[in-house]
Amino acid sequence: MNAVLKTYKTQVASRYIPLAPEDLGRRMLESEGYHVSRKLDGHLYFLCADKDGVWLENHGGNVIEELPLLEEAKKVLKGTSCILAGELYTVDGEERTYGFSVPSALEDAPDTLRFGGFDVVQLDGKPFSAPWKEVLAKVESLLSTDGMVHAVSQTRMVSRADVAKRLEEEMSAGSEGIVVRLEDGPTYKVKPYVDLDLVVLGYCEDDGEREGMLREFLVGLSRPEGQFQMLGKVGNGFSDAERKKWLKAVQGTEVESNYLEVSGSNVAFTMVKPELVIQVRCLDLLAETARGPIRRPVLTWTGKVFEHTGEGGAVSMIGAAFEGGRSDKKASPEEAGMGQVERWMAVAGSEAAEPLAESELLRREVYVKERKGIRSVRKFVAWKTNKEGTGEWPAFVLHVTDYSPTRKEPLKKSVSVAPDQAGLDALFAAELEDNIKKGWEKA
Repeated sequence: MNAVLKTYKTQVASRYIPLAPEDLGRRMLESEGYHVSRKLDGHLYFLCADKDGVWLENHGGNVIEELPLLEEAKKVLKGTSCILAGELYTVDGEERTYGFSVPSALEDAPDTLRFGGFDVVQLDGKPFSAPWKEVLAKVESLLSTDGMVHAVSQTRMVSRADVAKRLEEEMSAGSEGIVVRLEDGPTYKVKPYVDLDLVVLGYCEDDGEREGMLREFLVGLSRPEGQFQMLGKVGNGFSDAERKKWLKAVQGTEVESNYLEVSGSNVAFTMVKPELVIQVRCLDLLAETARGPIRRPVLTWTGKVFEHTGEGGAVSMIGAAFEGGRSDKKASPEEAGMGQVERWMAVAGSEAAEPLAESELLRREVYVKERKGIRSVRKFVAWKTNKEGTGEWPAFVLHVTDYSPTRKEPLKKSVSVAPDQAGLDALFAAELEDNIKKGWEKA
């Protein structure tokens, strides 16, 4: 059962295309028909029914067997064997729904929970595959149009202009946005951008003709007690002038770190004092994947160095782009903290970071070359992470540091990863062969 739900989450639900309202007219594909529904801000669950009963289950394996809405579902689905995809959400007399209220409602107010079905995953033990109009008709034939268990109301429209008008009406009514399913194409989530105030944790300079410009920022959110929750990288949204400006802003604030993160150009980020706050705009935020809630590194700032102290609940930024600096904001939990993303998270954003297994140093070699009193250094460090089981880390890592004071860019770093010891040994040998020539001596 759970494999079916995970497959649906990965192949269907996770492929909805996020779209901002202002992009609806130019980025949404044209179609013969658009099925539009209000976006319910809840948790994806599956309403399952067979000869033994009715229950709710999510792709993570959480099963719910006792809820007021399930008593209604037993009457509605009596004698039916099916798996229906939908949103588990709450109602409290207001038009707007919020996903963050679902966990507390399961504990304290189960009578406020509703299930809105929108797709048929299986029927009579077999996968259900049909054009969207037939899927919609089948959902509506299985569920009522209202009540605690219902089919999500869909309106067919024939133009993107009609869709834009419906979106405006929903937004005016306090809705988060709309979901648009094309009869002959993809499904879109249309809702406003998400703006976040994030702390800059590191940077990567561009190279080649763009040397002297910022390539990417490494960003995160402030947690209590000097901790920072890493979120990801931001490299879009900068003009060339801004890339020069922001690179200068962070140069000179570099600090040491026992954690290494690699940029999109496969170069290690240079970590900086966690003081600068920027605004980042995202198309959407995701709190979980098919494997479960998203977890990312948590770094503790000692005042001198970043220490990797574990993993914490986080979100993934979709379509992140730089909007501007926030000199009016401090890098604090109150002004650039986890509270900004809690409503997206499956678990409370303030949860404690889980400690990770210690890495194991396998090999370290340093080579020195002196010429006319000037010393250059090349250092090769290889280790086993012991964290590959998390699904977030490689098994083996090789880090190379190349320092030459006569170069325009004196310090260069690179990172390579390998799945096993043999692969790591091959990487190490190749680096030595390419970089240690005549004149280099082992320190």
